[in-house]
Amino acid sequence: MGEVEIVESGSLNDLTNGWNEYGPRTRIMMLGARADRHTLRNHGRTVAIEESAVSIFHRPREEREDIEAVGLDHSLASFQFVDIAMADLGRWMQPLIGQGWTRGEVEIVPASGASFEGETWACFHHPAIPLPEKIPLSEAPASMSRKAFVTHPGPILDDVSDSAMEDLAASMASEISKVIEVDTPETEDTSPEEPVPESEPEPETVAEPIPMMEEDLPPVTAPEPESPLESEMRQVISLLVAGGQEMGDIMEHPQFIEVSERAAAAGVDVWGMFVRLSEES
Repeated sequence: MGEVEIVESGSLNDLTNGWNEYGPRTRIMMLGARADRHTLRNHGRTVAIEESAVSIFHRPREEREDIEAVGLDHSLASFQFVDIAMADLGRWMQPLIGQGWTRGEVEIVPASGASFEGETWACFHHPAIPLPEKIPLSEAPASMSRKAFVTHPGPILDDVSDSAMEDLAASMASEISKVIEVDTPETEDTSPEEPVPESEPEPETVAEPIPMMEEDLPPVTAPEPESPLESEMRQVISLLVAGGQEMGDIMEHPQFIEVSERAAAAGVDVWGMFVRLSEES
């Protein structure tokens, strides 16, 4: 199980100072459901990351009215900010994207009385929570000191992973159904139905079957199974796309370079496979 260390007070800037020397990192906002906050705190236990990740949660207080003004119900949402290795982003988000989370961009702006420079963050949000264009906060996300959850790499226990994701999926289904019930107006058509005039049915034209001999049938070609390296490369590309990587940038990503070099050495047509997967996505 990946170990989740709790730091009573820390910011993303303080806790990750110098970590970029070990490889490129990125920061994202996760806008989840408040009911899933406990599960999201332990999300690091359910994914196999290779570098440590840090996340903090923010509970709006002074900026509540400003947040409500942009159409976001702060009492139902969980505001989480994550610093993670770029290579681990797809692994971190893939289970949530499979549950309907989507990626967007949001501008973090100072709330009334706050003073910091606005920032644009990549934001993954719960399917039942619409993402506004702007979210006003009382502090800049990277410098706010809160209880922090530091996830260190480690093996996954299947029972923990499955139960956590089942709880999250059930919560999401419940929240989505509530939104659908609220957003779908009930309409009742009280106008009498007009009778549809009957018309003479047109005679059916039955096509004569064309006789075909067995030797005329085209042969059925069974698709060749993918090699383990081809399957691994397909999975790497899917995870990178799920993490927000553009197809044009994937070939320069360290994770893709590593698996593609091994695949090319084994005789796999890396470029042809990459083009095929690009067309499929």
